[in-house]
Amino acid sequence: MDGRTAVETKVLIDPQPMDDLRIVLFGKTRVGKSTLGNIIMGNTETFTSKDSSKDRTQKSHSTVEGQKVAVVDTPGLFKPGKHEDELVNEIKRSIDLASPGPHVFLLVLRLGMITSEELEVLEVFERTFGRRALAYTTVVFTHRNEDEDYEANIQEAMIESKDFRELIEQCQWRYFAFNIEDKSPAQVTELLKKITPMGKDYFYTPDMLQEAGKPDEQDEKPKTAETTGRRALLERTGLVGIILGSVGGYLLGGGELTSTSGALLGALGGSVLLMGTTALAMKAKTLTEKCCKK
Repeated sequence: MDGRTAVETKVLIDPQPMDDLRIVLFGKTRVGKSTLGNIIMGNTETFTSKDSSKDRTQKSHSTVEGQKVAVVDTPGLFKPGKHEDELVNEIKRSIDLASPGPHVFLLVLRLGMITSEELEVLEVFERTFGRRALAYTTVVFTHRNEDEDYEANIQEAMIESKDFRELIEQCQWRYFAFNIEDKSPAQVTELLKKITPMGKDYFYTPDMLQEAGKPDEQDEKPKTAETTGRRALLERTGLVGIILGSVGGYLLGGGELTSTSGALLGALGGSVLLMGTTALAMKAKTLTEKCCKK
């Protein structure tokens, strides 16, 4: 053996062949998303629409160094005059066009423009495809200057901005800086190496999309019922505490309902009994629940 583990050796000897690499582009308008798709497709104009009113999901095929690649470009988010719900419904078509499912989502952002809107792009992505889709997502930062050290800029931005760091972290630290002025195939080759999945059967499925659109009832209902029950219990025990406290204050005040001392004692007694009866009631409820589970 040459120091490689058994798992590493198996991957090198028996890699899973890819019929095609299916990619879905996602992002807001004017970040170079469609331009990125055109470059991957071999510097074509496939995703450059002359009619800006036609916001639709498009698909194209190409071959990069012997690897078949299918790219699906989705409408840009936050375009003036376009309702988010309409765009999201159109974006969901990307799963059908990338059938049986995309291997990777490229979340396209403009480097140096990480604002609250960029974070909102990620929120829209999660609402559309679900949190599980982040396991198939790589962030691509587009730029137009090849002279700067963008890797250093990204690292510095992650140190300075908590929101930026959380954005990268949620995508499991997968990111790539892409110069959209560079039309050479070398950069595309490096990107594809970065995003190539673990195997041809590792992809986001239509079933995952259906699950993303359903509320998690098993998590929400028990929490809602528990919260409602606790609120009702607090209201009942609080009322009992106030009544008993008022009676105690009345007796301790010598039966003078209008005396200042009686009112103060009543308030104090009500507060103490409120906390005491609430605590006892909650304790009893907890013990009862434990007994019922046994």
